[in-house]
Amino acid sequence: MSIIRDNILITGGNGLLGQELRVLLERCNFNIIATGIGVDRLLSHNHIYVELDVSSSNRCEYILNKYSPSIIINTAACTNVDQCEKHKNNCTAINVNSINNFLPYVTKHHTHFIHISTDFVFDGVLGNYKENDDCNPLNFYGLSKLKGEQILTSQCWTSTIIRTSLIYGPTGSNFLTWVKNKLEHDVELNIVCDQYRTPTYVIDLSLVILRMIELKKYGLYHISSGERLSIFKIVCNIAEYLKQDVSKINRIKSAELNQVARRPLDSSLNIEKAVKDFDFTPTTLNNVLNNIL
Repeated sequence: MSIIRDNILITGGNGLLGQELRVLLERCNFNIIATGIGVDRLLSHNHIYVELDVSSSNRCEYILNKYSPSIIINTAACTNVDQCEKHKNNCTAINVNSINNFLPYVTKHHTHFIHISTDFVFDGVLGNYKENDDCNPLNFYGLSKLKGEQILTSQCWTSTIIRTSLIYGPTGSNFLTWVKNKLEHDVELNIVCDQYRTPTYVIDLSLVILRMIELKKYGLYHISSGERLSIFKIVCNIAEYLKQDVSKINRIKSAELNQVARRPLDSSLNIEKAVKDFDFTPTTLNNVLNNIL
């Protein structure tokens, strides 16, 4: 007897996480409706792809009514921190207002809404943040993601909010491929040594999302490696695995960058809740590098 699998709508389907989820969930025989901006960048698949600007309420309503998803994974976001600071209206439209475009459908049909948030909801003073720690974003990007969280926690009991940090993988646009490209082209890098993150392997994150779907787990979770590393250390580790000269990597302080938006110094995430609820065993950065570089 064949099993009828859920329709899953994935926003941000052209992004790093979106593409990984499309591959994984199709392999698990879910019916995938992937959405994104522009042409489909995932070359080989057997599911639907449609263009969707999540800030368009009419387009969202049309797509939802046409495909009737029972699960929505919202990976679409405006994530360039400095651009969010400079273009606040656009950031708000994508990171905050778009959630309201899904809410009528989600609340009517009790749809499982899985939403990707960020470690930047914290100010980075303490580090090792748990889900119930106070939020205090330092920049507009973090504020916009926090506002999105607040909409869901107050209006959608079937939501799962995932705060994650520095998602990376072997392909696509992410810090690993950026560092690799720069080092292989002999570019000297200025990297901050006073900012700490818990980097997240995209495959680990995708597998936890699959587990959330299977268990119908709602609520707020921190998902990352749980491995607190300075950004400087991360880049040096990548260089060492690539057998590149680490002397090309200059250690600097955050204040020297003069960036438009402030960054939290230590936004490391505590993942004890996810480890307990999902038997989550994240992959360390060095293990990932050993396997993919």
